[in-house]
Amino acid sequence: MEWRFNQIPAMENIPHSFERENAIPVSTIEVPRDKLALMPEESQKTHSTSRRSAAHLRRVTRRYLYFAFITIGTGLYFLTESMGPDVSNARISAKPAPAVEFLSAAPRDKAPMRRRYQDLTLAKGGSLMETLSSVNIPPAEALAALDSLKPYFDLRRLKPGQNLRIFWESPADARAVEAEPETVQRFGGLDIIPTPRTHLSVRRTASQTWLAYSQERELQDRQFFANALIKTSVYEAARANGLAPNLVVKLIRLFSYSVDFQRDIREGDQLEVLYTRRFDSNGDVAEEGDVMYAGLTNQGKRIALWAMPKEDGELVYYGPDGQSIQRLLMTTPVDGARLSSQFGMRRHPILGYTKLHKGLDFAAPRGTPIYAAGDGVISKKGKSRANGNYLRIRHRNGYETVYLHMNNFAKGLKKGMRVSQGQVIGGVGSTGLATGPHLHYEVVLRGKPINPRDLDLPPSIALNDAGRRRLASVQKAIETQIRTLTSGDQFASTR
Repeated sequence: MEWRFNQIPAMENIPHSFERENAIPVSTIEVPRDKLALMPEESQKTHSTSRRSAAHLRRVTRRYLYFAFITIGTGLYFLTESMGPDVSNARISAKPAPAVEFLSAAPRDKAPMRRRYQDLTLAKGGSLMETLSSVNIPPAEALAALDSLKPYFDLRRLKPGQNLRIFWESPADARAVEAEPETVQRFGGLDIIPTPRTHLSVRRTASQTWLAYSQERELQDRQFFANALIKTSVYEAARANGLAPNLVVKLIRLFSYSVDFQRDIREGDQLEVLYTRRFDSNGDVAEEGDVMYAGLTNQGKRIALWAMPKEDGELVYYGPDGQSIQRLLMTTPVDGARLSSQFGMRRHPILGYTKLHKGLDFAAPRGTPIYAAGDGVISKKGKSRANGNYLRIRHRNGYETVYLHMNNFAKGLKKGMRVSQGQVIGGVGSTGLATGPHLHYEVVLRGKPINPRDLDLPPSIALNDAGRRRLASVQKAIETQIRTLTSGDQFASTR
């Protein structure tokens, strides 16, 4: 048998155009190994050369495709960049994109609810939970609503008489709402104003949970002026001219540093007071304010005091000489009391023998608040057969005050605790050897009892020159305000 082979010229001698037009697929020149061995040596060399040329052709083709892909991709990138918007000069559309819906379709598509409210009052000895249960609010809903308010206010601090408003919800298209509202309504939330400046709210949400929040109420101060002629007492004259009880008590306490209300007040004395009240946005009184100025003409002698705030906002009251009217100790640490026994030697009403009465006795109804006579530290707190419940407070400059026959101690008081002047420390009682409810009050100086009526204590604050100029400015402003109020206006507003 005779073998014939086509001679394939060397690749380097073939023009590129010829190579592309006359290229033979590799598979057409493959020769089986057993037949390759029978081929002449020259033919084997020619076949080996053909294989190398085919491999070289594949490499060239791959390179061509790779560079073509890179070139086309780069061209498309720059083309799209040139056709896109200019971000540096982009403008916001006047019509914003629609926001994501806050409510899901299910609660949003429900029928609208009708809401009505009901006002309730916290009863004495009752709880807020009991108040809600009294109007048939399910316990689980009431408890969940009240739990949501805990981060904002301790509801245990609510006092009897606290008002609250609850809300009922019902379908707006329910025909039976007017006839039998209780059959279709549900508890929707409540509002409470636990303090004059705090408004608490809780509402049922679309997902049937409870949302609570607290808002600070914006109050407006209004100033009022009272000019009263005293007939029987300062208290009755002030109350008859519109002062709230707590302001009258504060007024008496301020004048008690320089006036003996048991002996000095006379019919025909004159009282002048500039005071404030705070109103809410509805024009209702939210709380009583402060005494800004007070003047008392007692037996022809005029005593005046002006309020001026310190840096921390606390009001301090000064006389015309620039000295604070507050003294180290109060002469009378209980309000509205009657002096029933003087300091000095006397016959003991129970034991029957004469001994030194080391203090003053103030008769008052049981439970009447007793105040700390000055800033200090409780050095003794206890109970004895003779003195009943007693308290001893250590003050600066070697002074101590003693309080006997107390009905009770204020909550939280203990030995070593600091107290401030005017802080309630307990109530009037008749514990120990006592014929009736009264406070036995002693003042001790370096271990020796002294008559509280003979105290001549320096002022707690004396202003420097800058303070006096500031006080003069306050006095001038108050004088202008009083002149405005007495010219026919019922009140003036300040922020």
